[in-house]
Amino acid sequence: MPSTDELVAAFDAALTGKDADAFVAALAPGAIVWHNHDRLEVDARENMAAIAMLSQLVDDLENDFPRVAPVDGGVLVQYVTTGKVRSSGQPFEMHNCLIVLTTDDGLIHRIEEYVDPTVGAQLS
Repeated sequence: MPSTDELVAAFDAALTGKDADAFVAALAPGAIVWHNHDRLEVDARENMAAIAMLSQLVDDLENDFPRVAPVDGGVLVQYVTTGKVRSSGQPFEMHNCLIVLTTDDGLIHRIEEYVDPTVGAQLS
């Protein structure tokens, strides 16, 4: 059963392009991700492709986690991702928030992701 710290570390490794497998290992079968920007639920494993793409577009990715707090059935993860846009050399900064809901054995079964609307403009 992964601890909150282990879940956050696995997410950090996946987002920075270091180890997506650790995060996938923390997903329960059938886990989903809901996005606020399109209000769609997608398979969490398929969502990893979008996460992996960020490390192809942005160099020197780093995450800061100003708030990680327990919520009923899981954990709230507020994070800021910074780096340098590969195509332009401009700074990159993304502020997002996740509500990560877990099963009784600590695996992730649902993520509600509230994304920074400026991300697309920063990458163009």
